[in-house]
Parts: sequence; C-alpha cells; structure tokens
Amino acid sequence: MPDSGRSGAVKVCCAEGETGATVTKSLLRADRCIAAAARAGAGLVLFPEQFATGWSPVHPIAAPEILPALAKSAADHDVWVVGSSMEGEEILQNTAWAVGPDGEVHARYAKVHLFTPLGEEQTCSAGDCPVVFDADGVRFGLAICYDLRFPELFLHYARCGVECILVPAAWPPERLSQWELLARARALDAGCYLAGANAYGGSCIAAPDGSLIGERTGGMVCGEIEPRQVTEMRTSIPVRKDRRSDLYARWETMP
Repeated sequence: MPDSGRSGAVKVCCAEGETGATVTKSLLRADRCIAAAARAGAGLVLFPEQFATGWSPVHPIAAPEILPALAKSAADHDVWVVGSSMEGEEILQNTAWAVGPDGEVHARYAKVHLFTPLGEEQTCSAGDCPVVFDADGVRFGLAICYDLRFPELFLHYARCGVECILVPAAWPPERLSQWELLARARALDAGCYLAGANAYGGSCIAAPDGSLIGERTGGMVCGEIEPRQVTEMRTSIPVRKDRRSDLYARWETMP
C-alpha cells in the first residue's frame, strides 16, 4: 500500500451535495473538493453514491471516465479517494472503489443489498463480497447506502478488524433522520467509526460509541479516525466475544 507519511490516525473528509449538470462538471467539482480536503490535512476523501452521474435505479449510467479522473486527482493531491460509479457493460454493478495516492485502485466493492422498493435489482447485479483495505495505518471497509439497513455486513467488518466503514449514499432528504440513526447504530454495532457521504446532505462521521464527531466546512464533514478509540471501545464492551452465534443460527430454523 502507498504511504504518504501518515500513520496511526487518518483525517477523513465526507463530501456531500447533488451532482453537477454533467459528468465533466461533477468531476471538476470533485477535484476542487479533493484539493481543499488535502489542504485541510485529509488523508482520505469520500464521495456520495454515484456522485458524478446521480443515482437512478431505473436508468443507471455507466461513465468510464469517472474512475481515471478520480485516480488522477488522488495522485495529484496525494490522498486516498473513495468514489462510486456504475461498472460493467451488459450487466452493471453499483460499485465503490478506493484509489490510493499512487493513482491505483486498491479496493473495489459491489453493492450487496440492492434497493428493491425502486427496482434497483432489475437493472443492476448485486455483489456478494465484503471488501477491506488498509490506508495509512487504518483498516477500512466499504458499504453503499441501503447496506446500512443490514447489520450483518457491519458485524462482519468488525470481525475483520475494520476500524472505519465508509458508506457513499444517495439517501433521500425525507429520510435523513433514519440515515443518521442507522449510521450511528452501525458504528455502535461494529464498535468502530462510520463515515457516510450523502448526495442529499447529512454527511456524517460516527465514532465507535455511536456519537457524531467532525466539523462541517466547505460542503464537507471532516473528522479524525483514531484506531486507539476502536480498540478501547471493543475492549471495554466486548460485544463480539459475548455474541451467541450458535443460538442465532438455531433461531433461523425455528418457526
């Protein structure tokens, strides 16, 4: 993994806001956002779900220029960038990827839980694999939007030793109270940080105890991810050790 000199803690900046009028304008705005975050000392910048095209379950848009543009921005500004785009040709997948300061893709995650109320499963293929990557001494996991409603994924990341889960989203404005509640709950479930970048506002960073941290500046929410806090939370309240997985599996077969 590339190392830009930071270790032990990473400042994460979560962007928010709807897409620009075109993919080109969205990418220009993203580059300005990355530059500003880098100047503020960020080690990683997170963008909302389908930030450059807008999320449409009925008419998903695959724009292959998105990833190369973000990779260049990551290298130009010496930061990690996590973005989201549709990938594939005949069968698309709603994908989040992490690009390092070297401009290379180090992680790629396809959305596991597709939003069936609006028919996302009709136009996209679901992923089936959680994804973990390490950046500047912090272990990250990836999820996308609707995944927040499924704690099993986040509990798996806790078992993998993940210290911060990154969630690009296009959560609708009328349900932002649920977005914040679920972000805080999933952080508490996993005993780690959760950083969420939402297209419709409400981007946030939840600490391992479920509290919100970070400062809002220039259309971003920025906060420090400190692995020590994760260790302390998981040690003081050993939820993973106290789980009764044998019982849960049995309950699945009960009427």
